[in-house]
Amino acid sequence: MSLVIPKSYQSVLSLRETERAIKLVRELFEREFAKSLNLERVSAPLFVLEGQGINDDLNGVERSVAFDIPALGGANAQIVHSLA
Repeated sequence: MSLVIPKSYQSVLSLRETERAIKLVRELFEREFAKSLNLERVSAPLFVLEGQGINDDLNGVERSVAFDIPALGGANAQIVHSLA
């Protein structure tokens, strides 16, 4: 399958207007979809403390990206790698 754009095609919107329109459609879809299913958007953490059971090991093989946090007494943290 290939995209065919007729030679006489002229966009009604500028490139910037097109980007804004795409953003508007995405936001509108997300808002209305969430409203119809009674969902609420939540943000996931970027990292979590190790051993809290929050970061899952789906296949048990991958290694987490980990680092220590000196301000928390050297506690180990992991980058969240799955939101499953």
